[in-house]
Amino acid sequence: MLADIATMDKFDSNSQSTAPNLSDIQSFYNGTTVFLTGATGFVGNLILEKLIRTCSGVKKIYVLIREKKGKTTEERFKELFNDPVFAVMKKEQPDYLEKITAVIGDCSLPNLGIQEQYRNILKNEVNIIIHSAATVRFDEHLRKAVNINIIALQDMLKMSQEMRDLKAFVHISTAYSNCAGRKVVDEVFYEPPISGDNLFQLMNSLDDDYISRITPSMLKEWPNTYAMTKAIAEGEIAVHGKGIPIGVIRPSMIVATDNEPVPGWINNIYGPTGVVAATGIGLMRCMCADPDQVADIIPGDFVSNAVVASAWDIHNQWKEHKNTNCRVEADGLNEKQFVPPIYNIVSSNSNQVTWRDYSVYNRKYGCHVPSVKAIYPFMLRLSKNKYEYTILCFLLHIVPAFIVDSIAKLTGRKPQLMEGYKKMHKFSEVIAYFALQSWTFHDNNTKSLIKKLSKLDQSLFRFDISELNWNEYFKKHVEGIRLYILKDPIDTVPEALRRNTKLYMIHYTLMSFLVALLMIIVYGLFLLFV
Repeated sequence: MLADIATMDKFDSNSQSTAPNLSDIQSFYNGTTVFLTGATGFVGNLILEKLIRTCSGVKKIYVLIREKKGKTTEERFKELFNDPVFAVMKKEQPDYLEKITAVIGDCSLPNLGIQEQYRNILKNEVNIIIHSAATVRFDEHLRKAVNINIIALQDMLKMSQEMRDLKAFVHISTAYSNCAGRKVVDEVFYEPPISGDNLFQLMNSLDDDYISRITPSMLKEWPNTYAMTKAIAEGEIAVHGKGIPIGVIRPSMIVATDNEPVPGWINNIYGPTGVVAATGIGLMRCMCADPDQVADIIPGDFVSNAVVASAWDIHNQWKEHKNTNCRVEADGLNEKQFVPPIYNIVSSNSNQVTWRDYSVYNRKYGCHVPSVKAIYPFMLRLSKNKYEYTILCFLLHIVPAFIVDSIAKLTGRKPQLMEGYKKMHKFSEVIAYFALQSWTFHDNNTKSLIKKLSKLDQSLFRFDISELNWNEYFKKHVEGIRLYILKDPIDTVPEALRRNTKLYMIHYTLMSFLVALLMIIVYGLFLLFV
């Protein structure tokens, strides 16, 4: 035990002594080797970019990448850095590729699909693990969700047990992993509904069709396979994570970046982002949501900064735990088990925004910078009544889509709107679970971590949500979705504004016509019965 502490302290002092002008967190990463999974995902992109750009003293970063859609790992690795999110990093750190190495693997395969030779390299070299990989599809098949979200974490934990100089292991979960059956979520581990091993055995004994049929009954109070498997994955840390410096980050709904590395960057349409994107092009006009409930959203760069900072805090807590146990052993007492810290990264406690606010802010800036690709003006009605929402969907979505698709058929074009609305309504049903209710997420550990940071680190790794100005943020949010999701450059705004004016004229003309038609019908019925 004493030898381990001595080695750990020597490692820390060596890395920090070579960089006296660095912040505490930068010094912590100085000279270290990081293993990052999920680097091709939204949060993984931000973590990788942040480490290279801000923690330039990092020795090496191994990123796990799988083959996908006919592209090899090497092809995906090269394409990874073509995204605008890495533009600032490449300018400030032109030799970035010298520090990043792709590891061929797949979280859906046993042992992460990593060949033995690479596993040995990771075991001998890695000091920090950041496990960001996950399937975030809410409707993912349960077998695949289990393999990626649970079994892959098991494999990571088992491999980390053999790492010689592991300083910290950060597992990224979700604030909604424990939302089933409770309205208050503390920064603690909760009892999972079933162990990962038992669920894995069950999946292996059933075929895919049968699993699909029984999934609704297995979910019980969980909204989807993503949340349930994330809850079970956290339980695996207590089983397979004993004896390692590990902690858990639980972000709420992640949206576009605030400032880093570019304002408003986003590369997916999951969750609230999809609502704004669909509304921005005029497809979505109603949403099943309670305007007064909290929309617990968090900018992507706040999450990545919290992840990077949490590894530093986990390591410090681990060192303190080891030192305490040394004193306990000296007194002839039993060792205490390390309690992995959990950080709820949320906005609802310190800087609350409701779904009404979300709608108002997005409409405000959506009208300032409309998209030239819009087919209808930017408007969104929130309804917490499911019957009202169903009627609105029929009138505002289905009827117009039927008319447009019918015209398309008559003119020899392929009808698309009806099929598109089927997918969008399915997406809306998933979002409704989170938009019709709120939870209280305690974030004392997160606030404590912020207080531990030096002023320099608070500036370099900003994730204090209480300092965020939502009005300023949503301007970036809308512009980012327009630019990065709709692929509509900012120089088309003048044309889009003219187009938006015409769309509003068409909308109000159509509404006037329908109102007039309704009045004629009512007047006709009145004369009929008088």
